[in-house]
Amino acid sequence: MFLAKKFIGGIINVISDIDPSQFIPSDPIPPRRPLNFAEAHESEEEQQFRRVFKQLAGDDMEVSPNELMDILNKILTKHGGLKTDGFSIESCRSMVAVMDSDSTGKLGFHEFKYLWNNIKRWQGVYLRHDTDRSGLICSRELPGAFKDAGFPLNDQLFQLIIRRYSDEHGDMDFDNFIGCLVRLDAMCRAFKTLDKDNSGSIDLDIKEWLQLTMYS
Repeated sequence: MFLAKKFIGGIINVISDIDPSQFIPSDPIPPRRPLNFAEAHESEEEQQFRRVFKQLAGDDMEVSPNELMDILNKILTKHGGLKTDGFSIESCRSMVAVMDSDSTGKLGFHEFKYLWNNIKRWQGVYLRHDTDRSGLICSRELPGAFKDAGFPLNDQLFQLIIRRYSDEHGDMDFDNFIGCLVRLDAMCRAFKTLDKDNSGSIDLDIKEWLQLTMYS
């Protein structure tokens, strides 16, 4: 218990001087709607995306972590300007876990579309801040990139992210940038959901804290 309190206390010290109102996470993931209702009320763009999704997801109309890895890595081969080692299965499991709003272990149409739109938006951020066109976001470019994505970081949290997601030079490639933002976005959405009075603070017991950190 002492170690758990020490660990949690260390995390809280890192984020205590951050103003949560400055963070702009994505809107909540839309709830799953009955297929007939959804298809009848979709725009032409959504219908086109659904046709593509059916080809990607297969008969079960769900994207597993392995399928997500295959999809993302096939797309990466078409973007030579993005430096990456490819999305790993661990990264894709993490993304599915935080986007799986109905706990099926896979991504349905709306969950996948939500993730896809975020990846496209964050790809634009990545390319804008890769000012030297190296294909990487260097440590000098990273603070501006995260701020542009909606997450202005203090120095301590920035250093934590650098240690976890960047290479030995402080550079971050595309798959790590996306994986980091998916988790950061999910954590902020969860926080804002729990911060019902918009006070900028929440009270969690150890079980709630573990649930928040394990699934986001």
